[in-house]
Amino acid sequence: MNACILFDFDGTIMDTEPAIMASYGYLFEKYRTIEEFTPERRIRVLGPALEVMMAEFFPEKDPFACVEEYRAYQKNHLRDLIHPMPGAVRLLEELREMGIPRGTVSTRYRKSLEELLEQNDMRQYMDVVLGHDDVVNDKPDPEGILLAKKMLGCDDCMYIGDSVMDVRAGKNAGAFAVAFPSNPGKRDALFAETPDAVIASLDELTAIVRRWRETHGTDPF
Repeated sequence: MNACILFDFDGTIMDTEPAIMASYGYLFEKYRTIEEFTPERRIRVLGPALEVMMAEFFPEKDPFACVEEYRAYQKNHLRDLIHPMPGAVRLLEELREMGIPRGTVSTRYRKSLEELLEQNDMRQYMDVVLGHDDVVNDKPDPEGILLAKKMLGCDDCMYIGDSVMDVRAGKNAGAFAVAFPSNPGKRDALFAETPDAVIASLDELTAIVRRWRETHGTDPF
């Protein structure tokens, strides 16, 4: 048996939350009020595809036009706010040295994923990059994870993410689902999904990978 390690992107390997909040804030100030971008909504936007949230928050607008506004604002004003999560580069280097296939499966559009990975010199660590436009069904549907496994020629995988959708997608794909509550506001909801493991930082993941190998009885990688 061979296996791979797959990651969500936003809030998992890339710290994009400041840019996400600022981009949504820009649209709320333009089309509603910033007060309506409540703490509850700030948590809810961390995960779902953009057009889903745009249709809900700005029903009188074309959601795809709102997505383009969001992306343009983020690209033109906020790229300096986007950085790798602490420990992400070190972890990916370790996994590469261990010979473990790696990839990211995200609801972000693939062009944006590729640009941000290149911008932060992280594309070299990813064997496969799949975004919203590569699948018919977004998470929690397992389509993206299953497609990545197929592309990597793997029978099994571990999937790491920071949202309820990520844990559900991992479980739906039959993966070892690891929850990473990088935003403390997500912690209770993530625990309620009973993931296979929970980490407080990416530095903990290498030890979990080693234990997973022992549990399998043979080296699955």
